[in-house]
Amino acid sequence: METFTAPDTMSRNMRRNGVTICAFFGLGWFIGGAGLLGDGAAYWIGLALAAAVSVGLVAAVPRVASRRERPRELPKDWARRYGIWIGFEVVLIAAAVLALNGLDLTAFLPGTIAAIVGAHFIPLAPAFDEPKYRWTGYAMILAGAAGVAAGMGGVVTAGAVAGFGSALALWVTGYAVLRRG
Repeated sequence: METFTAPDTMSRNMRRNGVTICAFFGLGWFIGGAGLLGDGAAYWIGLALAAAVSVGLVAAVPRVASRRERPRELPKDWARRYGIWIGFEVVLIAAAVLALNGLDLTAFLPGTIAAIVGAHFIPLAPAFDEPKYRWTGYAMILAGAAGVAAGMGGVVTAGAVAGFGSALALWVTGYAVLRRG
């Protein structure tokens, strides 16, 4: 595989974009799981804390120096690889939604979607020279599998398991990328 050394500006932008994506999709997954909290004070407190975590991660990017010890080595076709895996993810999610809705198995959607999103992180690790994305993928697949299992208890329970698990995986990844760069 042919690679090139990413210029510092490109590497910094990838770091910023990675943290931002993890932060705000983490917030989205938290919101997806928050139905379990009801619509009272617990929901609003949880939402405020989740938003604070996401905003805090993004706000910290320009303030925290990268600890990356080597330059980012990217495949020459990194953008193409990214596009392929995003497309693959979107097609699989659409197919899962159609299939599980058609079979009236919507309680299994949150976990299935989390597992698909997790799977898309694994090939992104080499595409962005960010090994942590593999662990994000594994953690989200695990959260997704737990969400599928929780689907027996209904969509709210499944959403909470897959949503909170995925949010945590993404926030931890965002923090790790923030620290390492």
